[in-house]
Amino acid sequence: MSQKSETRARLEKEAHIERQKIHEGRIITLAQDQIQYENGQEKTFDIVLHPGAVAMIPINAEGKMILVKQWRRAARQILLELPAGTLEAAEDPLECAQRELQEEIGFEARSITSLGGFFTAPGFCNEYIYLFLAKDLHPNPLVGDDSEEIDTVALTLEEAMEMIDQNEIVDAKTIAGIYRYNGIVS
Repeated sequence: MSQKSETRARLEKEAHIERQKIHEGRIITLAQDQIQYENGQEKTFDIVLHPGAVAMIPINAEGKMILVKQWRRAARQILLELPAGTLEAAEDPLECAQRELQEEIGFEARSITSLGGFFTAPGFCNEYIYLFLAKDLHPNPLVGDDSEEIDTVALTLEEAMEMIDQNEIVDAKTIAGIYRYNGIVS
């Protein structure tokens, strides 16, 4: 079996890299990495730097998952998604998950379990989303961001899977989270 990926990783780790920040925004930074390999070859990569995020699969007392419905400017449409949010500087993902649950759906989880995580678009972005299963929900709302105007929707797993099949749920983190949850409960 070929070891091309290991060779590429070693070359990149040993290369001289100069990073230039092109734009620094409220959430993301756009950087350009100039890489010079030991053999003299040079490459340029545009990279979106992101602090990381969390996404939660909240399950209510009836066994339904609570999703959020909100307008997404970049997608230019209303999307149905798992509650999620961006990590603040040096914030623990578990603490962020609890805060986001309170802000987005008005509940805290007395039982919260890590389901691992995933990179969203590793070809150009370092965003990693930590995924959590949240159960034993109790009302305890926090005021969310002033730009968040969110509706909540409670769905059975079967309803959510059907909405994915019908292209009604099109958010990648939500699809990944629902499929991960389906693998656990099936």
